[in-house]
Amino acid sequence: MLTVRQLEALYEIKTPVLTAYVRTDPVEAERLGGSTAASSAWGREEGQIMVKNLPASEQRSFLTQLARVQEFLKKREAHEKSMVILAGSKTWEAIPLQLDVQPAIHWGKPALAQLIGLASEHRRYALVVADRTGARFFDYWAGEIVEREQKKFAIDISQWKRKERGNAMELGHVAGRAVAKSRGSQKDVLDKRIENQVARMCRDIGQEIVKISAKERPAAILLVGSDRMIKPIQAKLPRNAGEPIVAIDEDLAKMTLDQLKKHIEPKIAAWEHKHEDEVVRMATSEERGTIAGFDEILAQLQKGRIRTLVIARGLDPELNQCVKCGWMDRSADPVCPQCASARRRVKLWEMLPELAREHDVEIDVVSNEAAERLATVEGMAGWLRQPKRMVAKSGR
Repeated sequence: MLTVRQLEALYEIKTPVLTAYVRTDPVEAERLGGSTAASSAWGREEGQIMVKNLPASEQRSFLTQLARVQEFLKKREAHEKSMVILAGSKTWEAIPLQLDVQPAIHWGKPALAQLIGLASEHRRYALVVADRTGARFFDYWAGEIVEREQKKFAIDISQWKRKERGNAMELGHVAGRAVAKSRGSQKDVLDKRIENQVARMCRDIGQEIVKISAKERPAAILLVGSDRMIKPIQAKLPRNAGEPIVAIDEDLAKMTLDQLKKHIEPKIAAWEHKHEDEVVRMATSEERGTIAGFDEILAQLQKGRIRTLVIARGLDPELNQCVKCGWMDRSADPVCPQCASARRRVKLWEMLPELAREHDVEIDVVSNEAAERLATVEGMAGWLRQPKRMVAKSGR
């Protein structure tokens, strides 16, 4: 499963590197007119075309890595729909995906636009499933669920019970009523200690949720368990815990991965539908700090003034980009309005992931009814970045 940290690490790969997007699912590949073997054959054909345009000093390295990828694909049995491979002299990353990709080969810097586009379109969720025996932590992304960790709760009451029995023996000469009162008192102490230990467990889970939020940045964290279990966990979370916490009052701790996936997916879909409606409504509200309209957003995005971008799924128009300064817009003018240099044709999603990463922009892709509503403002809206002096004044 692709993680945020894994994506960030790919940017640090030493160049030049070959990036290959390959369909590996035999059924899907056949439907699309090929197979895994055919994909590698296509790679050879594309490679022969590409190598002619490379500097002579890089041609051998390129062909070596291309052959390496082809050999890998030929020998393995696919268990995924597609794969992204990055191969270099000191690099090998093979990322399986349960999503369709557009087959492509790139050479030079890691070509991550398509991969990041897929990561943006499919929200990642963290699941925490808890009961009195422990907590299970899961990742859910693009129809795939993976268990990442288990925490077992072990409440040792043996010493407390021995103490209770010892006290009862010492009080054996006391009247029955006094013994009963003592035992009742010891039970209250025992219950209180168990309650305190469960509270510590809830605090530990809360701390783990905060860590997940900070490191993985999921779209939401689903906290699943009986109400009496998850409410104390929520109470231990800081107010600024990060991503939304979605509480689900159901005891699902004993479910298998397949059972949990089948049970939780409709709840994720319902949350996504509500979330997308709310995001689009807020982004298009014309309140202070919001912005809407394709051309204005694209301009502000390139100036680093957009904090969060909301975009309709499938929106990918052609743009003109300056070959010198990189400025992009939809104008048909053959020269750049910024520096008067020549321009080339590019697609929005070829450039958007890198642009968003450069300016630390969060991308929220919406679909269905939310995308239709967003279409009334050309498919893009969002929030402007707050000036630093305003942030300092507000104390946030």
